[in-house]
Amino acid sequence: MTHDDTGTSDPRRVAEEVLREHGADPGGAERGRGWTNATWLTGEFVVRVATRPGAADLLREERLVRLLPAEVGHPPVIDAGVLRGHEWVLSRRVAGQSLEEVWPSLDHAARSRAIEQMWERVRHVHRVDVAAAAPFARPRSPFFPESPAAATAALDRLVSAGGLTPAQAKGLGRALDRFWAALPAAPEALNHGDFCTPNTLWHDGRVVALLDFEFAVVAPIAIDLNELIKIAFGPGDPGERTPLQPVVRRVAAAELDAAGGPDVLIGYSIMLEMWVLEHELSSDDPDETDRATATAMLTAFAEDDGGYYAPLLDQI
Repeated sequence: MTHDDTGTSDPRRVAEEVLREHGADPGGAERGRGWTNATWLTGEFVVRVATRPGAADLLREERLVRLLPAEVGHPPVIDAGVLRGHEWVLSRRVAGQSLEEVWPSLDHAARSRAIEQMWERVRHVHRVDVAAAAPFARPRSPFFPESPAAATAALDRLVSAGGLTPAQAKGLGRALDRFWAALPAAPEALNHGDFCTPNTLWHDGRVVALLDFEFAVVAPIAIDLNELIKIAFGPGDPGERTPLQPVVRRVAAAELDAAGGPDVLIGYSIMLEMWVLEHELSSDDPDETDRATATAMLTAFAEDDGGYYAPLLDQI
């Protein structure tokens, strides 16, 4: 269904109309999480609506997820279109909860299994034909500068904002020089692009699906691998992180070469933390935990010795 109506509207009204047209009662819909699109859930459906009228990412994403193998577990897309100027996508609801929500209740063994299963799912994303996926993936990720000059400018902004010292920016710049030098030789694949526990569905003690491919991008799989490694080797309570390191070490040992090697991995990690820190420094309501984590990661990487990832890289 595609309606290209224009006029005064809002995401909720669009969601209600979509649900009614598909035989669902919008009165019982609950608001879901999401910071780039608005989401509502019923017992049977999930409807995501662009928060603003006009071009958005939902229809592009809808075409991309149709290319994903069944092993990814992405919920079946039922319909998509434009209503009152808002892009929307309707999917079948899959039983489960966000892994982020259930994570505190899991013991270390269950968390390790979850990490392993997350990677098993995303490996099927990486095997999607790049030529078929490229037209529907993002041309570039907003989390990573597209050139050495853009990366240098981002470092300069962080120094001006007080997030980094000039010496730290210089150390990070050296690591990024190695990244740009190694990048052309790194194989490319379709990445989830926002691979994390909030975008993972957990049900009956296992990972059943990966969700939200809005930031999917064709690039070295170091983008997704970095997110997995950070779970076990990033800043945080060693009592929480250390038990997860054996499974992450096994994954990294098997995948690092295909990801482009240590310089590509560290470069993507640095640029992601630069984005997070700049975002939090400019936010009216910053997440202090995210800010502290990004600062710690960048401070360690600026030492030019592998930072938090050194214990992992030294072993593999």
